[in-house]
Amino acid sequence: MLKPVEKQRVAEEIAEQLRSLILNGQYPPGSKLPPERELSKRLRVNRASLREALKKLEHLGLVRIRQGDGTRVTNFMETGGIELVQHLLPLGGGRPELIRDLLEFRRLFGRELARLCAARAPKDGLSRLRAIADKADHTHGAAELFDLDFEFYVALAAACGNQVMLLLINTVRDGVRNFMPLLANLAGPQDQVRKHHRELIAAIEKGDVASAGKIADEYLRMGAELAARMGGRPELQPQPLPE
Repeated sequence: MLKPVEKQRVAEEIAEQLRSLILNGQYPPGSKLPPERELSKRLRVNRASLREALKKLEHLGLVRIRQGDGTRVTNFMETGGIELVQHLLPLGGGRPELIRDLLEFRRLFGRELARLCAARAPKDGLSRLRAIADKADHTHGAAELFDLDFEFYVALAAACGNQVMLLLINTVRDGVRNFMPLLANLAGPQDQVRKHHRELIAAIEKGDVASAGKIADEYLRMGAELAARMGGRPELQPQPLPE
């Protein structure tokens, strides 16, 4: 149900409410949102704030605003972007496959980053990876170590020199940070995380593309398998990936 909105962050709060209703399926693709006059009355906001919120939803690929047609909900799987992941994650109970898909994406992406780094990264450009690995050796909190592990893969993206991949992993990181406690529990044992960092750095230093990809793939697959076991959902076990 829609709720009255407080004065602070008016447009953001309107967008949050409507976004959740759309992502939950209460406004399915093709349906129309109520007219602006009705929405503003139910939310107790002015039309200017409502229009600003609707523009935010349009920017996310959730609605299409057309003069004479009102605001129509779009199929966000066709029109949305990667930034929607951070809004879909809280709905994980209704979309359990999202966690599996997120971890599969992480595995595919991480594997290719490792391979690219081994093939491209200058040997004098790995200092950031070593610094993160050194810090991880002295970090014992699960959430802190998970964040460092993510930072390690961001550094991999930077080292491989692909700007688009770096921007993409930054977007994903921003999306999952709000769910760090949950996702930290899906990480492997702390000693395994540290061992993985050292082994991957060694493979990259040697320029061993095959080994770097295998090290990353096995480590990230372990995290996906752990997520399925902890959730008690065997159907969420990671699916086989092509070599």
